[in-house]
Amino acid sequence: MSNEVVATPQSTSADHMRHTYADIWIGQLWDHGNTDGGRCLAETFTDHRPIEQFPNSKQGHIDMAVDWNLAFPDMIFTVEDMIVEGDQLVARYTARGTHEGPLLDIPGTGVQVELTGIDIMRFKDGLITDWWHNEDMQGLMEAIQRART
Repeated sequence: MSNEVVATPQSTSADHMRHTYADIWIGQLWDHGNTDGGRCLAETFTDHRPIEQFPNSKQGHIDMAVDWNLAFPDMIFTVEDMIVEGDQLVARYTARGTHEGPLLDIPGTGVQVELTGIDIMRFKDGLITDWWHNEDMQGLMEAIQRART
C-alpha cells in the first residue's frame, strides 16, 4: 500500500484510517521525526491535551514529534491494539528507545525507556482532525531521573 494520503471523503475507510495512523503518523512522524508524516494532519488539527512547549496546531504537533525524535532517536512505537469505529480510531501502543537528547531541559542520559499509551483519533476527509491521548509520562520521567542519580 502506498504511503500517499489523498484527502477525499471516500478515503476515511477503516483501512485508510489504520494505514494513516500506523504507517504515516506513527511510522514516519513519530518513529523517525520525518516531517512529511505531518501530511496526514488536517489544517484544523487539534490536540485535546496539548503541552505548553508547542502550539496546539498542525505545525506545533509536527514540531513536537521532531523534538521527541531528537530526545529519543531510536524510539519505535509498536501498536498493540487498534479499533476503528465510525470516524474514530483508538490505539494502544508501547514505545521503546534510548534517551539520547534533551527532553524538558534534561540532557540525554543514555537510559533505555519504555512508554505506554492510548490514542484516540478523529478523521475527516481522510485526515486526522483531533487527537486525545494518555501516556505514562510519569514512568518515563522516573526512569530518566533514576539515570541522572
